[in-house]
Amino acid sequence: MSNNILNTSQDSTHSNEVEEFNLSEYISRYFRYWYFFPVFFISALTVAFFYLQTTLPIYSTKTSILIKEEKSIGGSQGDILTEMSSQFGGNKTVENEMEIFKSQTLMEQVVKELTLDVAYTTRDGLKTVDLYKTSPVTVKAEIVTPFGYEEPLTITIVDSTHFRFNDEEKVFTFNQRFNNAWGAFVVTKGGSSPYEKVHIHFGDVKNLSEAILKRLTVEQPNVKSTVLELTYEDSNVQRAKDILNKLLDVYVQSSLNDKNSEASNTLKFIENRLGLITGELGDVEKDVEAYKTNQGITDISAESKLFLENIKENDSKLNEVNTKISILESIETYIQNAGDGAVAPATYMIDDPVLVSLLTKFNELELQRERYARTTSPNNPLLQTINTQLNGTRQSIRENVQNLKRGMAVTKRNLENINTQFSAGLRSIPKKEREFVGIKRQQSIKEELYLYLLQKREETALAYASTVTDSRLIDAPISTFKPIKPKKTLVWLGSGIAGVLIPILLINLLFMLNNTVQRREEIEKVTHSSILGEIGQMKGTINGVPGEESIIKMTSRSAVAEQFRALRTNLQYLGDGNCRVIMFTSSIGGEGKSFVSINLAASLAYSDKRVLLIGLDLRKPTLHERLGVPNRFGASNCLIGQGHYVDYIQSTGVHPKFDVLTSGPIPPNPSELLSNGKLPVLLKELREKYDYILIDSPPYGLVTDSALIAEHVDATLYLVRFNYTILDHLRRIGDLQRVRRFNNLAIIFNGVNYGAGYGYGYGYGGYGYGYYSEESDGSNSSVTARLKKLVSKS
Repeated sequence: MSNNILNTSQDSTHSNEVEEFNLSEYISRYFRYWYFFPVFFISALTVAFFYLQTTLPIYSTKTSILIKEEKSIGGSQGDILTEMSSQFGGNKTVENEMEIFKSQTLMEQVVKELTLDVAYTTRDGLKTVDLYKTSPVTVKAEIVTPFGYEEPLTITIVDSTHFRFNDEEKVFTFNQRFNNAWGAFVVTKGGSSPYEKVHIHFGDVKNLSEAILKRLTVEQPNVKSTVLELTYEDSNVQRAKDILNKLLDVYVQSSLNDKNSEASNTLKFIENRLGLITGELGDVEKDVEAYKTNQGITDISAESKLFLENIKENDSKLNEVNTKISILESIETYIQNAGDGAVAPATYMIDDPVLVSLLTKFNELELQRERYARTTSPNNPLLQTINTQLNGTRQSIRENVQNLKRGMAVTKRNLENINTQFSAGLRSIPKKEREFVGIKRQQSIKEELYLYLLQKREETALAYASTVTDSRLIDAPISTFKPIKPKKTLVWLGSGIAGVLIPILLINLLFMLNNTVQRREEIEKVTHSSILGEIGQMKGTINGVPGEESIIKMTSRSAVAEQFRALRTNLQYLGDGNCRVIMFTSSIGGEGKSFVSINLAASLAYSDKRVLLIGLDLRKPTLHERLGVPNRFGASNCLIGQGHYVDYIQSTGVHPKFDVLTSGPIPPNPSELLSNGKLPVLLKELREKYDYILIDSPPYGLVTDSALIAEHVDATLYLVRFNYTILDHLRRIGDLQRVRRFNNLAIIFNGVNYGAGYGYGYGYGGYGYGYYSEESDGSNSSVTARLKKLVSKS
């Protein structure tokens, strides 16, 4: 029944607790660690300063280029489809060029032409200075070892003609070839520079290209335009401009090479044919000259001339047909072997517009396929789409070529029949004239073919010379005046915020890890008990004794002495005001029972009260050590009936009215000794002689001795020590209060560190005592010591 009542009372007590957030109380928790904020704030600003001093500023360099649109060969329907594609799916040409700009092949060519694989730097205080194009030395690397790629080579200039490697004593001369662990290279003298020590960094071309591409951005500012904007970030403005300029040059040259490949192949074909025809024409002309000389022929009859002109005209047509058939056969071969290094056929000699458009489309698709093959994987959907289009175009070309060949075959047969008729007519011409006409006929054929090839060669050369790039530079590379990173304002602001947030997070972490009592409110909230008094933390030493173990000079004006006087005054409000026998206990050892009991007894003695301090901690007595009195005999002797208490009471020397009864020899059975019935008799006799009897008992949380002693005392003062007593122990005090286990239970909050609240006004949980001066021989501990102490106790 009693347990149910107790539980009901406990539940009602908890239900009445209202959790309220007190901002001032929350902020005051941070005052104890106020020194964290200047330390971390200054540290953060110092880190920001060194970061800004050691980090190279990065500048942004931009350039823009216009990609000219290619005119499609497909009529109005193709134009409409292209326009719809650009409206809804973007411009494929521009997207392709964006990928080409970011290709590894082009960037590797840029790195090689600018010799970016050899970098020069030096140190100027905390900063690293980039010596691009301003290095006093130049290294032409022939062979670089793996070690050379990992470690920089240091060159120290001795004078205008000599230098040293890596601070070695040996002196070398410029313009010589060297072999060492870094590789084989030649060191030459560079331009004038104030720096004498240069660090040479060798880089792999592939890795450098990948690193540069990561800092290169290719964007299309407006999806409806064909303008591309190239942005490159680098610590050296001149190098950034050189990279963008060289990239544009390499891109334009690559585009021109692709465009001129067809014209170049046509020129080669025509030159080969001209070489053959020139030789054959020379032979025929010699035959005509020899025949006229041998036969004495000076003129040909009108009939022979007519036959000759007709045959010549017919042979010219027949020769043109044969040439076109040869070209169609070369187109068939090219289409069959396209992609295996086959030479593109000449399209300038084809007069069929459908075949020309199909071949042009096929060549464009083949160039796109080669570009994507260099920059994308074989499984790329775009590459597969192009392959599908190539197969369809190839089939269309085959069908068109077959149709043209059939038409050419019919035309050839017709021309051959006409030749047969003219040949029959020639039989009527005299033999000499007939033979001369035959020779002249061959000469005319060769001349016509020769002139035709010369005309096509000039047309092809003109087209080759007039080839222009499909892009135009809009803006030359321009760099930002101020670096884009690091942004000093953000770095300083971020470091300042970090200097505030880090100590806040660290303090909160300490709060989370710290499971000890920190505030007066925590005690009142959990125990529901009154706090009779607070004792501040004793710092330093007094007369060579640690502050927390010393005896306070009660006549002093120190804060702790005043707190003991306040505690002495509060004793009259304990219970009914007549509590004369008082027990001191705690949850664990080290919470200050002996310190408080001794100094409170001394304070009572200075108020003209006779006080006896009894040491009933029969397991681990310390009173005699603190007071400097012998412990051969004491309370344990009285409890076993050996002698009278008068024989064992000793004067402390602190005050004439302050006596002590030490614990005496440690008994084997303290609990049985305290419960043998002699303790109440002893206390009854002592009440008649002393105004106050203070009992220093063992910790209640460890042994049962305190519970046995509590049955015979008027009040119990429970010690809770700041930053020492565990929060879980407060619940035990609350249980004792609820079940009334101890008479007139009150709490003393010991060892309070008031921190920033120390002084006039409210301190840590109560009024401070800044008016009083501390009497201490020691000095305040350093910040480092405080940090170590806080972390260790957390």
